[in-house]
Amino acid sequence: MKRFQTLLLAAGLALLSACSGNGSGMTASEYLTENVALWNGTTMTVQQWTIGPRGEQLQKALGEGKGLATFKSGLEGARAETRQHLAMIDQMPPDEDAKDVHQKLRTYVQSADEMFGILLEIAALPDGYDKAQIMPLAEKLQAVGNRIDGEMQALDAAQDAYAKKHGIQLQRH
Repeated sequence: MKRFQTLLLAAGLALLSACSGNGSGMTASEYLTENVALWNGTTMTVQQWTIGPRGEQLQKALGEGKGLATFKSGLEGARAETRQHLAMIDQMPPDEDAKDVHQKLRTYVQSADEMFGILLEIAALPDGYDKAQIMPLAEKLQAVGNRIDGEMQALDAAQDAYAKKHGIQLQRH
């Protein structure tokens, strides 16, 4: 299903790009819709590996100290998805007044990519790894997680400000 959503998002961006004739080619509303869609897509992927079922499975494997390699493929897919989102962000250059919200989105997605990189390092640990092997990675992961929380709040505020400036009603779920 996620691949279908990503495909639809990519098709939508391509269509908007093809129909454009000025600047980014998007209206403020279209730009914000795409910005929010990329944020939501990235957030869904992050949440699967943090508070969702995949994250619970990973936590269990960490607690048992074994079976981390089974997460490698899924984490590679999640990281590929964040990198695809970064490429899509780069393909929708913002108008001047959207540069702040655009950069905040890019920063957030880059941090998500970094998080998946650390999780891949964790997944590469051998069964029976020791505390000295996991602790530096756990500390890096905690730091990125804290940064992501702040970046999400900053992005949310920037999207709200952009929406208000352009008279756009954001939907909240």
